[in-house]
Amino acid sequence: MVYGLVKSKSVLLSNISDALIEPIKKINTIERLSNNLMNDLSPTIKANYNNHVNKALGESPVILVDDSDVIKPHGLHFESLGMVRDGSSVKKDYEKGYMVTEMVAVTQDKKQPVSLFSHIHSSTDMQYRSTNTVTYQGLDEVIAALGRKATFVFDRGYDMNELFKYMYMKDQDFVIRLTERRKLFYKGRWHKSTTLRDSRKGKIKTAVLFQVQEKECCISHLNVQITAAKKNMRLLLVYGLGSQPMMLAANKRILSKADAEDILRFYLSRWRIEEYFRFKKQEYDFENFRVRDLKAINNLNQLLTYALGFIGLLADKANGSRLSNKMIRNSNSIRSKVLFYCYQIAKGISMTLACPKTGIEEWKNIRRTERNRQLEFKFIC
Repeated sequence: MVYGLVKSKSVLLSNISDALIEPIKKINTIERLSNNLMNDLSPTIKANYNNHVNKALGESPVILVDDSDVIKPHGLHFESLGMVRDGSSVKKDYEKGYMVTEMVAVTQDKKQPVSLFSHIHSSTDMQYRSTNTVTYQGLDEVIAALGRKATFVFDRGYDMNELFKYMYMKDQDFVIRLTERRKLFYKGRWHKSTTLRDSRKGKIKTAVLFQVQEKECCISHLNVQITAAKKNMRLLLVYGLGSQPMMLAANKRILSKADAEDILRFYLSRWRIEEYFRFKKQEYDFENFRVRDLKAINNLNQLLTYALGFIGLLADKANGSRLSNKMIRNSNSIRSKVLFYCYQIAKGISMTLACPKTGIEEWKNIRRTERNRQLEFKFIC
């Protein structure tokens, strides 16, 4: 499946079947792949994947947490198809589809995104409880897989008391963007977050990469508490990057200007997960899957996650590995220097695997059974 995905750059089982070039009828290959997607994936696969990824994340990993959507506007027979907001539309209309909860780590060297958790869910599923339940399940899995302290980065949609309590309970670092409704305890009194934001202008001047441009901004930071854990945390106020100043809550210590800049850069690295969503949908046409069972959809998504994960690891070695450099050259890309190498690596792999005329047998030994699978009839007299 992984071979077929990266060669065909498609999640359609018919395209994956074409990529395998098996000496049997195409319909038989599609049927086998479809049936196998209904089986549980071995937990050993995920454990091996996590071990590979862990080596590229460094001692203090940064994990980006966000939700996306998979839109199936013309779907009629997909299991538990719900209504979700289409993030790619201008009007943000609601369409038929699924929600995707994703947790993406950033590699230490080239800051390439590598997914550690990806789950497709729907509110119409009989076993569904809530989006928060899926989020906490993912956080549990990622924390267990990492085995060390990490920094988790959340957007405004995750500004909730239960999440603050959870992160303190798990002894993990976090950076959470606050909403304007948040109240904070500062110097013996409760204040609206907007009151603290508007009363300052920022004393620390710095330049950061924001929306693919180098921009100057000013930062202020305060010691505050929230209603949830009543523990000291830092409120980071960022001026100059938008129409309204940005408010970030973090439990990391700020002892210098560099510490404040690091917290801001942790949050701004969120564009990596947005780019990951775009890469997954555009390069592999992920929203165009045709398997209908929710379990099969999640298994297909998981296998694609493994494929994209190894592409991310190759992208992290760009300009430092012969294999990565060879894939980039094979992609025949126009631009030689980019910030996000996954597109070039993916294209290079696809073009490389397209060369052999015997399909996957050129790269991997296929186990064949000597027993004739044809149905036999024996007459006993």
